[in-house]
Amino acid sequence: MRVVEDPFADHNSGHSSPTETLPDYLHIERPTQPLIYSFVTWDPQTVYLLPPRAVDPGRGPIYTISVALNLAPFVPLSYITTVRRGSDPDGEFVGEFELGVRHKRATVMIGARATRMSNVLQNERRSPKQFRWVYEAADLRWDCRTALDDGSPMCICADASSHQLASFVPPPLDASPPLPEATLTVFPDGHRFFDHILLSALVVERKMTLSF
Repeated sequence: MRVVEDPFADHNSGHSSPTETLPDYLHIERPTQPLIYSFVTWDPQTVYLLPPRAVDPGRGPIYTISVALNLAPFVPLSYITTVRRGSDPDGEFVGEFELGVRHKRATVMIGARATRMSNVLQNERRSPKQFRWVYEAADLRWDCRTALDDGSPMCICADASSHQLASFVPPPLDASPPLPEATLTVFPDGHRFFDHILLSALVVERKMTLSF
């Protein structure tokens, strides 16, 4: 099992986080082994996260992810990504974030609370591909410095003790279509933080894409 060292150990003591809680995680039972979830595109604005068919062949999407463009005339161009539970586009709201080229204006809503992205996500000063996501009991460290043979980034998610919780593999940024499906591997202990892992993975991927 791969673990990552804590790049924030010397300068994270002053970080604060919101106090709103996320919805319960009862929809996903803790498995006994890592599970690979697939991102499947439904239309240009909608992606479903599907569980592995070998484990639960009859289960539908566990999350719906939708993306919209904010064309408000007095703010910089940005994208709004919304995550809802299940396959219903009007299903239970999990979270939402807005992120554009000007990252300082980025916002995130988790449950019923909205805040600046900078209150939840930190970027490692020495590496643009390392991040820390802190919210309530969730303290996640993302390390995206590894690349696979096809050029896909491999982002490793660990907790504050460097215990791996998940890994996220989006398609290569410069690959020709058709692109391979993005995958999210969640380890047993990571399932209790599934909402946070998914939201933070999407934020990290969007930030890296905008910086490409």
